[in-house]
Amino acid sequence: MMKIPPRTLRTSKSLSAIAAILCWALFSALTVFIILGMRDRARLIRDNDNERLFNHLFTSLRNYDDFGSAIESLELLRDRIIGFGIYGEDLTPSYQWGTVPPVFDEGMLEDYRAARNGRYTIPDKGDRRVKFILSTEGMMPPPQRRNQEINRNHENIRNRHWSREESRDTEQDKVPGSFFTPFARGRYIYIDISHANYWRSQTLTAIAFPLCELVLLALVFFVRGLYLRNREYRERIEAQQNLVVLGTAASTLAHEIKNPLLSIRLQTGILEKLSPEKGREELGIINEEVDRLSALSYRINDYLRDAAGQPAPLNIATILSEISLRICGRNIVEENSLTDALVFMDAGRARSVFENIIRNAIESGSPENAIGAAILRNDDNGSDKTGAVNISIYDRGRGIAEGDIKRVFDPFFTSKSTGTGIGLSIGKRFVEAAGGTIGIENREGGGVTVFITMIEYQVKA
Repeated sequence: MMKIPPRTLRTSKSLSAIAAILCWALFSALTVFIILGMRDRARLIRDNDNERLFNHLFTSLRNYDDFGSAIESLELLRDRIIGFGIYGEDLTPSYQWGTVPPVFDEGMLEDYRAARNGRYTIPDKGDRRVKFILSTEGMMPPPQRRNQEINRNHENIRNRHWSREESRDTEQDKVPGSFFTPFARGRYIYIDISHANYWRSQTLTAIAFPLCELVLLALVFFVRGLYLRNREYRERIEAQQNLVVLGTAASTLAHEIKNPLLSIRLQTGILEKLSPEKGREELGIINEEVDRLSALSYRINDYLRDAAGQPAPLNIATILSEISLRICGRNIVEENSLTDALVFMDAGRARSVFENIIRNAIESGSPENAIGAAILRNDDNGSDKTGAVNISIYDRGRGIAEGDIKRVFDPFFTSKSTGTGIGLSIGKRFVEAAGGTIGIENREGGGVTVFITMIEYQVKA
């Protein structure tokens, strides 16, 4: 399978990462805007709720002599107001109902800005409440206006012709009951209000924000992953289509080359018989090049033909021994290697794989006595996996440049001046068609090791 050009894939990953980060930043900004809007809405509802409770309280106060009675008269006020107090100049409560601080702490007002008429709203997250503070200095009307209101009340009393005693009682009780009179001896009004819904909203938005950020981040990078995989699949499909076209052309070209090469070989054979001794050396060069081109055409056909072939049980140690004896003149398989390991693979293709690896080791400049092979089961190699055979073939040649390690199995890639670059790619196709894997890495001290893992064939009893 042809690989995606590294530069194209790397560029796509970089651009998609930048796009993902930008999308995440945009969605994050939108999330922040929504969360802040929700919190601001909850704050407005809280303040409106405070105003509503405040209005209910002072409306009820017109019918009662004290705030406690007014609060207890309405279920809404009883459920929501935790404590109510009026603090004088000495900052101690001159009137209190419920739970209020024994001394008013003016320092807590420094961190908050007063709203209209000297009102402060102080959230108390720990107790899930909101303290509503009113400074009477901001609420009390000017003295002249206050006196006019008191005189107006006196005039109303006289016009009703109440008795002197009744008038005296009214002057003592009703006139101080004027809207502002109860606060005449107070400096601060303290109202502790329960706001469970407000704090629930604040908690939910505080939890929702990081969760939304994580979900958005995961979603953006999930979409990025889908984009990259789809792009990779598209490019692979294009590469496969190009490979089909190339394979068809290469097969046709290889077939067409064979016939002229055969004719050239016949003619050089005739010329060898007719030419003098001096000309036979040049004819030998021609024959070598003809053989090289013929071998290349056969290799191309090997690459394009069915990779699986006709698989059958094979003894790996036997095949490696035969090939190494023929090429190296000795058996390169280590003595402690398995001798009974079987794999299910086409015999001709297995020989092609091992022969190409051993020839590459020799062509890399490795001494023949430094070429070796080992056959082990996975459990013999310290692995928990069973049912597989590890085959390693190693040498002490020139090795492979680190930048070329990932490309050695690409078709037509070679670092040798006389190589075709198709041997390892053919071997990879044959091994993978048999259900195995193949890899290569440099050895410490020089040379390379080729690793092949195959499924062990189990003989049925």
